[in-house]
Amino acid sequence: MHLRPIRRVALAFATLSALAAGTAQAEVVAANPMGVLKALQDYGYAATMSTDNTGDPKISAKVSKSNFVVFFYGCTDNADCASVQFYVGYDVNGTVSALKMNEWNRNKLFSKATVDDEGDPALEMDVNLDFDGSGDQNFNDTLDIWRLSIEEFEEFIDW
Repeated sequence: MHLRPIRRVALAFATLSALAAGTAQAEVVAANPMGVLKALQDYGYAATMSTDNTGDPKISAKVSKSNFVVFFYGCTDNADCASVQFYVGYDVNGTVSALKMNEWNRNKLFSKATVDDEGDPALEMDVNLDFDGSGDQNFNDTLDIWRLSIEEFEEFIDW
């Protein structure tokens, strides 16, 4: 009769160990430039690291017909960043109106369309990775949302 409580404890410990092992296998993507670069490359993008004009890290990659960049914000020593922004701009010689960009923004959930002073459109997507980052599956889903957004945006602006 003394074995039952011991078996229950052993079973509970084995279950908790299995759960912990499964959780430990999931990678976390934090707004660390090298971690984001690796996640992009693991997803299949030919991504490269460089710096922007102020010396902050910047990742360049391509999806569909569009070259895009990933900017890092809220960084400490260019390593521990709070968020990233995916950005792609298009040179269409001022043929896209702000009204058209508003149409995109009314109908899309994750990405934001803008138009610059020259009438050229851009697409942005901000991703919060502060504190505990993002699980790798969720970040891969974010990359897929970005890919789909770009492909739909290219069609939307007749790129």
